[in-house]
Amino acid sequence: MTILADIVSSFMLLGAFGTGGSTPFWATANSFGLMPESNGMMMMANAHMGFDESRKVQFRWGASVAARIDGSDIFQPIPDELYAGIRWKVLALDLGMKHTEQDYMASDSVLGSLSTTAGRLCWSGNARTVPGYTLRLEPWSIPGTKDILQLYGHWGDYCAIDTRYVEYPWVHNMQLGLKLNVWRFSLDLRIDHYAMWAGTDPKYGRMPSSFADYFRMCFGMKASSSGSLSDQINVLGDQRGAELIRLNYKGNGWKISVAHEIPYEDKSGMRFVNFPDGVNTLSFSFDRKDRWVSDVVYEFIYTMNQSGPLHERPATEEEMASQDPSHPWYGYIVLGGEDDYFNHEEYKSGWTFWGRTAGLPLMTPAGTRAGSWNRNTVTLGVENNKIIAHHVAVSGLLFRKVPYKLMLTWSQNYGVPRKHRPVETFDGDWSGYGQFCSAFTAVIPLLKGRLRIMPGIYYDYGKILTSGFGCTVGLSYTLETKWPTFHKK
Repeated sequence: MTILADIVSSFMLLGAFGTGGSTPFWATANSFGLMPESNGMMMMANAHMGFDESRKVQFRWGASVAARIDGSDIFQPIPDELYAGIRWKVLALDLGMKHTEQDYMASDSVLGSLSTTAGRLCWSGNARTVPGYTLRLEPWSIPGTKDILQLYGHWGDYCAIDTRYVEYPWVHNMQLGLKLNVWRFSLDLRIDHYAMWAGTDPKYGRMPSSFADYFRMCFGMKASSSGSLSDQINVLGDQRGAELIRLNYKGNGWKISVAHEIPYEDKSGMRFVNFPDGVNTLSFSFDRKDRWVSDVVYEFIYTMNQSGPLHERPATEEEMASQDPSHPWYGYIVLGGEDDYFNHEEYKSGWTFWGRTAGLPLMTPAGTRAGSWNRNTVTLGVENNKIIAHHVAVSGLLFRKVPYKLMLTWSQNYGVPRKHRPVETFDGDWSGYGQFCSAFTAVIPLLKGRLRIMPGIYYDYGKILTSGFGCTVGLSYTLETKWPTFHKK
């Protein structure tokens, strides 16, 4: 039997302008690293086909490429997505480069997420995609629980192919979640773990990369004698993640949720010693989007604790008497503080890809405040991970016809823990530098939604980013075509 599958293609042309020469924060943040960082333009073409729900074994694929011209006057083609996927029941596999899924979406998906993290603190969609595979378990009802308990998660491995301090490291991701559904309530408990390992270090050469090392990395074990001293003391590779607690309530035509997502860099964070650090999200949304206001998100972000102000302290004579003199930490008591989110002593590019922070975009890459940041050079981690911030976002339909998104973000920024301040990127005590970022974007549909005009107005003010106004204007055209496939009942 022949059926027709939907293939969606779109073409977009977008210009960006900022009064200070730099594109405003919310014009570039969480845009998968595609937007030009200075005055310029971007072109993009993509095509994709989703899963066919009527088939037992389902397939999907997608491809997109972008090109941008900014202040460097260099035409830069950017491979964005190129993937193929297969799904059977609740198991799915994706191969290639694919955007991460985002949560807390605006009234139109083109506008993106209302959240600073898009619902994922460590992988928000702020940086470009990386190639690899993802094996997913979609929500699976545990037998005998009558859909009350559901298990979900994924397992994936990727390769960082950008210019960085340790070249071509591997990235491992393991996510495991449990959902409890009772009446109108649902409770999500989730751990999202990442590890960067292997690669070639300019000082130590090839980092441990055998199958035995992969096993050690996956289970958070220390490195063997082939690893660095730091990895032999702690764990193999650069490991971090986030733990999520989210409570949802589903009303008649609306939903409200409260979430606390906790970052961790080591065992102290996993034991919640870094409380109250995390992203706290309160969201409200209507099922029907044909309202002036259909979705509201408020977030309070606090990352000042970092498991305490000290990583270690000198041991007393009594404590030293019980220590091993050959141990690297002889003479000290390890307290586990100064977590220094998204940074690492050996993988010095930290949790960045193509020069952009992979997670919470408020944690800006090194060189941002000084104006020396350049995505085409080696980025040495983030320069700002001690933050107190408030974020408000609203979305809906203007005149019940035009989707829009309004975002307002105020942050106090304190740099990084004192011990880890890199001399080449830090110029003194930040003393709580303030920063305000705002954005208003919309989608004006024409030709029954096939043609869209996408205006945006932005304003940044503060001591971290260039202050000033900015604007973007985009034009996109979407085409849906039918492609014959074969379906067997």
